[in-house]
Amino acid sequence: MKAVQIQSYGGPEVVEVIDLPKPEPTADQVLVRAHSLGVGYPDVLLRTGVYKWRPALPSILGNEMTGHIEAVGANVTGLKEGQPVLVFGTGGGRYAEYNAVSPNLVTPLPDSVDLEAATTIPNYLVAWACLFGVAHAVRAKTVYVNGAAGGTGTAFLDLCRSEGIATIAGTSSDEKCEFAATLGTIGTVNYSREVIAEKVLAITKGRGVDVSFDQLGGDALINSLDMLAPLGLVVLYNALAGAPGASLFDALRERRGHSLGVQCFSLHSYDNDLAERTRIFEAIVERFAAGTLNPPIYDRLPLAEARRAHELMDERKILGKLILKP
Repeated sequence: MKAVQIQSYGGPEVVEVIDLPKPEPTADQVLVRAHSLGVGYPDVLLRTGVYKWRPALPSILGNEMTGHIEAVGANVTGLKEGQPVLVFGTGGGRYAEYNAVSPNLVTPLPDSVDLEAATTIPNYLVAWACLFGVAHAVRAKTVYVNGAAGGTGTAFLDLCRSEGIATIAGTSSDEKCEFAATLGTIGTVNYSREVIAEKVLAITKGRGVDVSFDQLGGDALINSLDMLAPLGLVVLYNALAGAPGASLFDALRERRGHSLGVQCFSLHSYDNDLAERTRIFEAIVERFAAGTLNPPIYDRLPLAEARRAHELMDERKILGKLILKP
């Protein structure tokens, strides 16, 4: 079978397509034949060696794939051959024509769910956990989403739209702002040339947002605290620009009249609560089956062009979700 492997950490040049034997599932595994492979920023973190939970080298990239079960181990119950499924795990291994995996990594999908669109379900898992698990968004009227043109950013926008929560989209270019504007936001911010807090306050007529979902961090996070409404919360679900700095607590104290908060989120907080993660997956799958969530697909590339997919990731050109096809 074809698979995408790295033997060292680095840029897209370390990504190579190799031939491996088709895996044989153990009695405790299922064998899944790939239909679509999702490409996301965690794959870049694996490729560059930044990801804390990275596997030993050489390793196969990829965290998410959809496909059909081809074989079921003797000890596995509740799954059957031919069943459409999502396979998701944060330690890589998905960029391959076949995956032999534990049932713990497998989420069954109804026949009505599009298998390309379903590669975005892990993005919605992050958005759902941040929105409902961390931010308790039942009280949120308006939220700000940084990096709103990517796979997870668009999942935030789509999920909020389905919940009737107004969104403001922050992106790094006018092209991305135009794209985000088509997804039902009440306004956009090009943070490469606009001051986020000023623009958000202008859009909300001075009220600010209840929650800011931020994947950048850095000192810009501190500068953006003023866009929060009273009791507002920043949910930092990545830190691509680094830590906010030692002055974060001082900045929060300076604004103590608004009682603001910052919370760091990682999906690994569910590592020891598989039942809750499964519950969230099932709720998202139900919405996909009902057609209430509509992830935008940027492009579909052959598995053989995995290096090109990572070049596009590094060039930050992707609008929505990029997919590899085996």
